[in-house]
Amino acid sequence: MSEYRIEKARRRVTVALVGGVTLEGDVFLQPTARYRAGPQPPAELFNEEEPFFPVAAGDHLVLVAKDQVTRVEFGEEPTDTGIEGAGSVPVELVFADGSMFAGDLRLETRASRPRLLDFLNEDRARFLTLRFAGGICLVNRRLIAQVRHRR
Repeated sequence: MSEYRIEKARRRVTVALVGGVTLEGDVFLQPTARYRAGPQPPAELFNEEEPFFPVAAGDHLVLVAKDQVTRVEFGEEPTDTGIEGAGSVPVELVFADGSMFAGDLRLETRASRPRLLDFLNEDRARFLTLRFAGGICLVNRRLIAQVRHRR
């Protein structure tokens, strides 16, 4: 192993971009997370300040701008534990381009401000986490036009 090589774990994702293009490949995660035990979750990578991230797509390495990512989907793994005390709300999201996505939005709220509106207005993460039948989806909050609470 080279002394300049940084050890990373690969995670298979599907990245949906503004304009409808999708990219399938692997993102590179730290073997340990910053704020919890275990490997770095994809949400931590996408919520970091760096504006670009690499995706290994076939024989190519593609650098993708986070601001152009509508959503990132990946299968759930045993290490994808939830935030302690986090609840979920079934929602349907409508993006600026008219596309839609439904799932259970994971949110952590204060007892004094438990509403979905409060969470959306106060949380500062670039990507929100939703669970759906196919796994986990990270959605770019800056590209959301509407949020509908599903009953």
